[in-house]
Amino acid sequence: MFKLYFLVAFRHLYRDKLTSLIQLLGLVIGIGCYVLIQQYVAHQSSYNTQFTDAKDIYRINLFRDDNKPQALTPIRLAGELNSNFQQVEDVTRISSSSVSIKQNDGVYAQQAIFVDSNFFTFFDFELIEGDIHTALNSPNSVVLHQLLAQKYFGRVNNIIGQSLTVNGEQYLVTGVIKKTLQPHTLPETILLPLKSYFGLLPNIQWTQLWNFNATITFAKIKSATDVLALNDSVSNFYDQRVKGLTSYKRYRVEFEPLLDVYLNNTTTRSLVASGSEMMVKAFSIIAVLILFLASVNFTNLATAAAMRRGKDVGVRKAIGASRLQLVTQYLFESTLLTLLAAVFAILGVYLCLPWFNQLMNVNLAIELNSQLCGQLLAICVLVSLLAGGYPAFFLSSQSAALVLKGVINTSRGNVLFRQLLIVSQFAVAALLLVVSLVVNWQMHYVQNMPQGYDRDNVLVVSRGASVYNAFKVQAMQLSEVEAVTMSHTVPTKATRTSHVVRRPDAMDTEVWVGNNPVSYDFFATFGIKILSGRGFGKAYVNDAYKEDKQNIANSMGKLVINLTLAQTLGWSAEDAVGKSIVLGGTNEGFHTHQIIGVTEDTHYINAKNQLAPMLYVLSEQPQDLSLRWLSIRLTGNADLDTVKELEQIWLSLDSNVAFKYDWLNDLFSASYRNETLQTKLLNVFTVLAFVVTSIGLLGLAAFMAQRKVKEIAIRKVLGAANYQLCIMLLSPFTILILLANILALPVAYWHVSNWLNNFIYRIELPVSAFAVGVAVSLVIAYVTIMVIAFKAIHAKPAAALASE
Repeated sequence: MFKLYFLVAFRHLYRDKLTSLIQLLGLVIGIGCYVLIQQYVAHQSSYNTQFTDAKDIYRINLFRDDNKPQALTPIRLAGELNSNFQQVEDVTRISSSSVSIKQNDGVYAQQAIFVDSNFFTFFDFELIEGDIHTALNSPNSVVLHQLLAQKYFGRVNNIIGQSLTVNGEQYLVTGVIKKTLQPHTLPETILLPLKSYFGLLPNIQWTQLWNFNATITFAKIKSATDVLALNDSVSNFYDQRVKGLTSYKRYRVEFEPLLDVYLNNTTTRSLVASGSEMMVKAFSIIAVLILFLASVNFTNLATAAAMRRGKDVGVRKAIGASRLQLVTQYLFESTLLTLLAAVFAILGVYLCLPWFNQLMNVNLAIELNSQLCGQLLAICVLVSLLAGGYPAFFLSSQSAALVLKGVINTSRGNVLFRQLLIVSQFAVAALLLVVSLVVNWQMHYVQNMPQGYDRDNVLVVSRGASVYNAFKVQAMQLSEVEAVTMSHTVPTKATRTSHVVRRPDAMDTEVWVGNNPVSYDFFATFGIKILSGRGFGKAYVNDAYKEDKQNIANSMGKLVINLTLAQTLGWSAEDAVGKSIVLGGTNEGFHTHQIIGVTEDTHYINAKNQLAPMLYVLSEQPQDLSLRWLSIRLTGNADLDTVKELEQIWLSLDSNVAFKYDWLNDLFSASYRNETLQTKLLNVFTVLAFVVTSIGLLGLAAFMAQRKVKEIAIRKVLGAANYQLCIMLLSPFTILILLANILALPVAYWHVSNWLNNFIYRIELPVSAFAVGVAVSLVIAYVTIMVIAFKAIHAKPAAALASE
């Protein structure tokens, strides 16, 4: 019996090759997309699951006023948690910083993490060499991840005890971490004792400050029921100690499960770039929608093809075939086609995987394990039942006498069912198209809106205060260098210091402002325009900002503010110049400074953050106010050779410090990493959705044209023009497509409105996106149908009328 089912199925699929090919292609795309995205979702959701105690580990996030949470907390917080909160079993700290590694006559910039000695009791990596219990005990120990061991020593074995020069000091290798295939949120870099980080601070006393946040703190908490109480008690404990030390009014902490850390992209200052829970959920839904489109194609074409198999049903029923046998035959055919599609889909996934990994910056590997095979089998069974069930039961229910006479019950219900499937297909495709258009337009807007600075041809170098003055003199001698400066922060990065300012005539009104200490030529380097007044200049002896710790009221220095701060204080850009504002607070005392210039507003992170009031102060020497970033503006004709010349100047001044740089344009693009990935993948899925919809429509149009071949011939004989015949074929689909858009557009409106609300600076919801969605749906449908209609219209009427 199985052999008979197989032979009948094969003959039917071979006889109706076009329909079978279209069904197969649609299912291959649908199943392939579903499998690929489900693997991606599983990968994104599996971060940190490799650690034994992952479910008991929590990251402590810090909230200040209404700002986004940040992962950085005070260095001393860990010790306080261990001493004062019995619910906390253990605590470990991690701090990230760039270091310079000198090895094999080369100097390399390397991001390192500084960790407590109990690091491996939290994150139990497997070591190729070394002992996790003692690897971090020595103050001059260093542990390398496998790839870095290969980079610096050319091997991963027999390097225990070898030396590595880090920031000019000798460290001994005490462990090599084996590369893991499981994703996690810890940088795969070098590990150094946390005490080594303390030596990088301007003052060791900063380790005891409640208002200096420099370490990411993780806590082990055995009982999840204790977490909510800890959130409140630790928040109160922290708030009492830090209040009054900064300009923030409210402080709280939150214990976040380690397993949730990666997909939380609202918390800033994480160790690695976060994923996006919203993106994972959205693409899970889209993968299901594309699989749904493919299933709809299958069902629609199988139902249409049933009209051509009426006599086959009639003959088989007349010679005694039961309804169960007929249902089994047609379900077997749909299952066979679905299984064949699954095989081709897996092959397609393997072929597309390298491209997908590059696009999404992941390292997925598809393995045909029991879980994946089980998923595929479930998909095949579900699709076979849903897609093949209706035509199977529909055909088997027909009367043998009627179908042998060529009469098949094409009830209104059957026609409505196929129309409903067409509407659902185009509704999904139209929804994706509108969402894709709005996302693309918003991303184009935020990446091209005025940022208040010129990000082209600017190099940003980490640190460099010790060599800055000499470096600037030599670098400015290169014809490709236009300006050099240092600053506490740079555009694309958050300001890390703040002030409260007041107007002298309104001391009860406080304005929180970002504060960026800068060196000379900062505004010229970043192309920030001075709207009124002037910037800082060496010709003016009192510009430099200096606080008098003995008598804070005697503090000196001029200020440059941005336009938003001027307007917040009630002044225009011109009126603000020459005015004085008051800095400080009741705890540390007040000091008054004069405004000498007003700049245009500058976006210091991205368009999802509110443009804040900002003031600039002059640090006459980089060490005075802890300037951290050296920035260089190059001319348009600068090339890699110029960068190499700058590196040589740098190394000639300090051969132990690597020249670690980034292009400002790249930093800007990185701030929109998740949105850019969303846009790219959404575009791909939108195209695939229309491809699946179009190939299904192609098969259905071929079926309908075949049914109307005699009608077309008669109309041509009676003098109907070609365009009239085209309208006849197109009009039923036009109504269905318009109905699909009417149903889809309100849903699209709701989704894109919510998404746009994530941006402070955004486009108005464009009506044109919905008009384009309707137009594109119609154009794609018309082009698809006309491929079939052209052949039917130009057929000879005599041939059609002569056939039975």
